[in-house]
Amino acid sequence: MRLLSLRLENIRSYVSASIAFPVGITLLAGDIGAGKSTLLLALEFALFGVQRGEIGAAGLLRHGARNGAVTLTLEIEGKTVVITRSLKRSSQGISQEAGTLVVDGVQVDATAQELKARILGLLRYPPSLLSKGKSPLFRYTVYTPQEEMKSILYETADERLETLRKLFDMDKYKRVAENGVLLVRELKKEEAIVAARIDELSRTLMDEARLRERQMALESSVAEKSVIVKKTESEFQGCQAALDVVDKERFLLEEKKKQHAVAQNSLTHCRSRLEEGARERKRIAGLIAETETQLAGAVTEDGSLAEREAKLLEHEKLLAGKERDILRLETTLHDTILRSTKTITGISSLTTCPTCAQSVDDAHKLRIKNDEEAKIVEAKGKLATLDKVKQELNEKRRQFDLKKAELLQRQKLVEANKVTLHSLGIQRDRLKLLDELREKLRSDEANAVAAAERLSAELKSFSAFDEEGYRLRKAALEAARRAHQAAAIALAERKRDQVALHAELEKLNEKKKEKGERERELAVLRKRTEWLNRHLLPVASGIEKALFSSVYHVFNDAFRDWFAALIEDEALTVRLDSAFTPVLTQNGYETSIDHLSGGEKTSVALAYRLALNKAVNEFLNMSATRDLLILDEPTDGFSGEQLDRVRDILGQLKLQQIIIVSHEEQLEGYADHVLRVSKSGHESRVEA
Repeated sequence: MRLLSLRLENIRSYVSASIAFPVGITLLAGDIGAGKSTLLLALEFALFGVQRGEIGAAGLLRHGARNGAVTLTLEIEGKTVVITRSLKRSSQGISQEAGTLVVDGVQVDATAQELKARILGLLRYPPSLLSKGKSPLFRYTVYTPQEEMKSILYETADERLETLRKLFDMDKYKRVAENGVLLVRELKKEEAIVAARIDELSRTLMDEARLRERQMALESSVAEKSVIVKKTESEFQGCQAALDVVDKERFLLEEKKKQHAVAQNSLTHCRSRLEEGARERKRIAGLIAETETQLAGAVTEDGSLAEREAKLLEHEKLLAGKERDILRLETTLHDTILRSTKTITGISSLTTCPTCAQSVDDAHKLRIKNDEEAKIVEAKGKLATLDKVKQELNEKRRQFDLKKAELLQRQKLVEANKVTLHSLGIQRDRLKLLDELREKLRSDEANAVAAAERLSAELKSFSAFDEEGYRLRKAALEAARRAHQAAAIALAERKRDQVALHAELEKLNEKKKEKGERERELAVLRKRTEWLNRHLLPVASGIEKALFSSVYHVFNDAFRDWFAALIEDEALTVRLDSAFTPVLTQNGYETSIDHLSGGEKTSVALAYRLALNKAVNEFLNMSATRDLLILDEPTDGFSGEQLDRVRDILGQLKLQQIIIVSHEEQLEGYADHVLRVSKSGHESRVEA
């Protein structure tokens, strides 16, 4: 991988900046706090996005800016790759937005996580790094802050080994071993559960012999009870047959008695109805005679009633018309009197004509008053005449009402006579029906007498029935029935016991099968436990030890070589112990790293850094990033002589691209290119 350019928009102290990265050794020079480390943070953000445990989105976006972005252009295995990631400020806070990835001109828009997955694929990093907050491979092979490298030196042995396991992707063997131990523990638990179940099943199966004995006893009992059931059934059927013969005779006798009783009831009913019919006929005959007497000389038809009714209606219409005419004329005359009275009242107080506005003299008013009084006199005369006419009409109305009432009374009398005549016809028809019914009842009476006599004769033909013999046969049948029922119940109980016992034996068979299955399951569990203990766990531990041993030799040799190149002091040597902890020997005695000078500590950290880089690249074959190295303040506390040795070491690395972040001016003479980072007014700039 080779960096080509980096562009920042509103990232920390940068408002807008573009940096080109040439081939060779490039020095990012500048004072402390100028913004050099921000460029490396932006580089990591472009590659991996916001990382847990590092500076978050809020720490990257420039204060006061609403949006920010980083665009990184690089070359990976001959392909030009452009990565763009952005940040956005909102009311909920600062968030990482979706980004874009362009590979050889082909653009893909993706979420932050999808973008990270694609870039890990381009770098040929393990997919397992996708879920991790930061990439240990990138941090320990390409760019490691110097303080972070020093921290690994001060970790405990277990912490350092855990870091190296993750870095060399060997933590999977530890996980295999740990999971293997957990699996063995779980298998042991399952073994105990299965063994306990087998013991429980064994105790249950001990009852099988007792159940088999009970099964044989039940079979014998069922056979015995079956014989008894057949015997009692035969006895019951014999009693039933004997009783059936007597029952048949008794049934015939009872039927004849019933028929004779029915015939007697029928005869009694016929005679009762004949008596009732005679009484009803006498009553209806009396009603007929009474009605005929009532209708003697009565008028039932009058043809003149309709003509008289029509004339009365016509006369009533004429009277009503005259009454309306008199009422209208009377109303008109009263209106005339009222108007004339109002005119006389009004003219007497009038002085000026309301129409022509001229004065009205008394002569004119007197003339008008006389005319209106004449009209009033004339109208009152006509009203007096109308009163006489009204009296005559009222008399005619009274005479009319009398004639109308007389006609109505006549009509009611005729209708009442018609109803009475119709009722007379109904009563005559009823009398005829009663005569017909009387003849039929007399015939039914004769038939009932004959039937009763015949059935009485038939009853005499039956001999005296033996009620005591019938009762004894019936008691014998009931006793046989109870005996048969008791035997059947006893047999059913034995068979039910057989079914229940069979079910128990079936359950035992199932438990036998289950016991066999559990025993086979227990054998499999024990084989698995044995295989895990004898093979998997030792192999996983052995693989990890072998890999650690291979890494150790390369790591240790490179660590000693790089340290010797930085410190030409034969009295001070370094090596790694089995936990990859630096062991320092000075004048033949082991010493602590805390007793070293600042330059010596930096030398140990840088040598460890370069040795780790070599071991990772050699064992993990990280070819996509092995030609790029970023050193962050690698010479803190170095003397001028040590700085010269750093130049030699950089030449020995033979990498395509090395980027050094430092404020040491002496390093400018070692670099092929110098990019100066300065800061003014809270804004950083980069100049070539």
